[in-house]
Amino acid sequence: MRNTIILLVISVLTFCFVSCGEEENATARIQKQPNGTVLNRTVVVRPEKEVKIPMLKKPSLPPVNTQTWPMIATGLTKCYDNTKEIDCSEVPDDFAGQDGQKRYGTRSLVKENNNEIVYDNVSKLRWTKRINSDLNWYEAKAYCESLKLNNKTWRIPTTAELRSIVNYGKVNPALDKIFYEDASGSAVSDEAEDLKAQLSDWFWATKHVHFDSETDVEVEGETKKRLASSWIINFYDGFVEYTSRYNKYNVRCVSSDN
Repeated sequence: MRNTIILLVISVLTFCFVSCGEEENATARIQKQPNGTVLNRTVVVRPEKEVKIPMLKKPSLPPVNTQTWPMIATGLTKCYDNTKEIDCSEVPDDFAGQDGQKRYGTRSLVKENNNEIVYDNVSKLRWTKRINSDLNWYEAKAYCESLKLNNKTWRIPTTAELRSIVNYGKVNPALDKIFYEDASGSAVSDEAEDLKAQLSDWFWATKHVHFDSETDVEVEGETKKRLASSWIINFYDGFVEYTSRYNKYNVRCVSSDN
């Protein structure tokens, strides 16, 4: 019996000694690893109801060449049937809804900066009174972006912006006289006439997104180069077209600064 108790005590002491040695050796091994990480065994308590945070969507840009301002009047004041001009107050149902009859929107243009700038109260855009001529699209873009006038940032207008100043009630040029009258307000002075003569022509707008680079195309079995294109507007009557950026036309710069 006595021998049994002695053996039991020896077994317990041996077990305790071995366990402590293993713990010390494990600690030593961890300490010898300079890049090691001691695990944090703190229990993570999850909330009873998981809160889901919605993903934020990036704001989408407006589509290219889209009008972002209130309706601007077209300038049309006359009405027609299929053969002749008619009284806008007596338009038959078959021809109802013409611009000359409804006259939606407004036109409100004023001079700024000693008649060097035309400000549109509807679109909130500023336009240079003077134009630059005989430029390809790349030259026109560089000209507008380097323009120093009234501490504003200038650029080539979008097609929608440039079209907003077309007055479809006028022709040769299809513009309000504020764009060519002189500083005194005269639209028939020599200065005004010289400027007016330059305006019934093509003017550059932004690039054509579908023809934004030079590509090879097959034409009647031959490979030809299709040049990058940009939009243009003819201010004789407001016609919109697109063409190669290497053609030479006019440019009127715009600023959307406040």
